[in-house]
Amino acid sequence: RKGPREGRPPPRPRRTTVMIAALPLPPSGALRPLVLRLLRGHTGGGGDGRGGCLAAWQAPRTFSASSSSSSQGVAAAAAAAPSFADGPAASFAAARRRAPASGGGGAGAAAGRGGRAKLKAKEAERLSEEVEDIVASRSACPELVERRDVFVREFRRRLEPELPGSRLVPFGSAAAGLWMADSDLDLSVELPSAAGRIEGKRTLKHVGAIIHRLTGDRPEPRLRARIPILRWEPERPDVPCCDVSVNNSLAVANSQLVASYVAADPRVRPLVVTLKAWARARGINDRSQGTLSSFAITLMALSLLQRQHLLPSLQELAHVRGELAKDVFDCDCRFCDDQIAIAEAIGSLRESRGGSQGDNIGALLHAFFKYYGADYRGGVISIRGDEDILRGGAGLAAGDGGGVDDVGQPRWGGAGPSAGASANSSRFFFVENPFQPGLDVANVEVGQMARIRDELRKAHRHLGQGRPLADLVNARHDRPFASAAAEADMTGEGVGLGSGRSPETTSFAQGGG
Repeated sequence: RKGPREGRPPPRPRRTTVMIAALPLPPSGALRPLVLRLLRGHTGGGGDGRGGCLAAWQAPRTFSASSSSSSQGVAAAAAAAPSFADGPAASFAAARRRAPASGGGGAGAAAGRGGRAKLKAKEAERLSEEVEDIVASRSACPELVERRDVFVREFRRRLEPELPGSRLVPFGSAAAGLWMADSDLDLSVELPSAAGRIEGKRTLKHVGAIIHRLTGDRPEPRLRARIPILRWEPERPDVPCCDVSVNNSLAVANSQLVASYVAADPRVRPLVVTLKAWARARGINDRSQGTLSSFAITLMALSLLQRQHLLPSLQELAHVRGELAKDVFDCDCRFCDDQIAIAEAIGSLRESRGGSQGDNIGALLHAFFKYYGADYRGGVISIRGDEDILRGGAGLAAGDGGGVDDVGQPRWGGAGPSAGASANSSRFFFVENPFQPGLDVANVEVGQMARIRDELRKAHRHLGQGRPLADLVNARHDRPFASAAAEADMTGEGVGLGSGRSPETTSFAQGGG
């Protein structure tokens, strides 16, 4: 500026407040000294420090611990709007008191992305009704479930004599209580003599030959997968598609664990079913394409319920009760399936919340999208519980009745650190296998992470604006199982494993094959 006019005093320097938000700066660089000066209030001019500024800045993950700990979230600081009358230090302390406890993902951050931290009561009720309608429209009717069970019994009756010592066990959504009208059927042939990958492949080839001889169908062998399977798509419209594996005992145990969670709280099933319908509609429910698997989505939902102290960790509860270990392929697969004990643990969690029943389905669905779309900053997603207790270390003794932790919460509150938490604390969407610590069941490709996060944020913003849930879950049905079964009813075809070409010779009911 030019000098002051003659005869007039120079203008007083104006005080300026600068907000620095989400600066993508590396730990070193030309601008870093300036940022640090701004954070400390050294802007020059006044000389008394009162001409400084409040720079509430959410540090990126690449910052060092010392620099990232100096701020608690720009959105909360901006919403707080602290006064600068007492200097930058007091203002910065006031902003820290108002900032969210999580890593920059609070109500202000969510609001800044177009969503809301929590739905109003009427909106949550309306969303709960929409969830119930969606679940009802996609659930298998009792007749379809009966057809499925008859099919499994017939297949077991014909397969087990062909493989002496074998046992056909359903797992997956059919065993967990999450089976839908368009779901596939997962089957494991438990055969102790088929130990090892090579013997398992031979057994699968044998099973494929048996299916072809009995039905005329030719299952597709997928033997190079991590878990070799037979993909069987029967030509009969009233028979579901099947994925047959050998000695998939850990998957069976996982299905039984999820089934216990589904039985423990009536909100689990509609929440998981709706999330799976949403993920399928948005094209992010295909593990072969590097997106989320249905099992990963289920574990993410259960982990959220544990974080909100609505569900206990059933594995941790089993250790607390002193239950015996259940070894499956050198993995401890014990968990509590006693619904009375689970109800008591849920009652203890309810008391820790002041007797509250917790949110309804609509609020929980909105909370899922908010947490994984805005608040989640990476790390292991686990339902195992307190790892110290699971390892038998400094935790509870058998029969201790649960107790509380240092902050007064029941020790089986779940979502505690796992064995793989330290090694994978910086990874995104690392969903841990409940019985294999450190094993990721999601395996999300790096190129898909931003897309998944974007879909979560879109859903959070969509529901926060009061828009209908149906817009998000208009799923495409590749194989309308319900209509095929209805067609079978009209044609009078029975339930069996025959292909329909020649019922007299191929149907199990007629003893053909």
